[in-house]
Amino acid sequence: MSQLLWACASTEAPDHYKTELKESVSWQDVSETSPTSVSGIDFRDGRLVENRWVIDLFQVIELKQKRYQQQIEYFGTDKPVTLNTLINKTQCTLGNTECSADTVSWKEKPGNKKFIGYSDKIKQVAIPYHSEMGQLSAKLQVKQGQTVLSIPVNWDIRNEKIFVDLKTALEQSPVAPQKAILKIDFANEHQNYSHKVVFDDYMFKLMELSFDIWSKPTVDIEKNLLQLKQCLPNGDIDCAIAQMKIIEESGMRLPATFYYHIASMYLMTGDQVSARSYAKKYLLSDDVLQYKHQARAML
Repeated sequence: MSQLLWACASTEAPDHYKTELKESVSWQDVSETSPTSVSGIDFRDGRLVENRWVIDLFQVIELKQKRYQQQIEYFGTDKPVTLNTLINKTQCTLGNTECSADTVSWKEKPGNKKFIGYSDKIKQVAIPYHSEMGQLSAKLQVKQGQTVLSIPVNWDIRNEKIFVDLKTALEQSPVAPQKAILKIDFANEHQNYSHKVVFDDYMFKLMELSFDIWSKPTVDIEKNLLQLKQCLPNGDIDCAIAQMKIIEESGMRLPATFYYHIASMYLMTGDQVSARSYAKKYLLSDDVLQYKHQARAML
């Protein structure tokens, strides 16, 4: 019987009803961001670890403030009339600021939040690097006097850090480095950012880089490289070959592409025998991907 009475009572309309439209805000979650959200790259705590240069990678992203609307329904039931409620009503009528004339007991029913757009507020946060936000590349150059050469360098990304095989790369430099410049680029379809580190004699000593590697050359390589640069724009192939021969005979370490380029020079002069000889040298080296097909055509 009591259950039946409760059921009947629950179907009755409330004594009072009202609604309210509330607005609220919250920040975007990082998972909602995209490459367009990247506003910078933060390269932190560069350090030498076992002759590798290690950098912690962070991306600076912009989070937008999201706006929501939510409808709240209020259902009110009149409170039983008691002596206290009558006294409170009288006090409110007389202007007593401490009165409480609320004679309705309210219950609220929140509706679902509805996203209505973004505000004009943003905030920046740094998060560990993720490749889907953009790609990184690393380049290494060595400088001796006025000569600046790019040299191959191995690097990889693990645990939101970039590891650069610095000493190994420098030991393959064709000239003794006075300085080394590491450049790391970040790029996606929307932004480009660069980070540069310059290494000098202090860092070379920490790596225990042996300059005996470059003690064999007795010729002025810088002078020959400068003369080679002057020969090429003038189309003086014989001059260029002469300078390249001096560089080759100096005993310095040379990149594989050197042999392909001198082979090409000989081919321009019609000396197919020399061109074939240097093309073979190039193809016997470890790094032949760049000009593999062109060199084979010279054989």
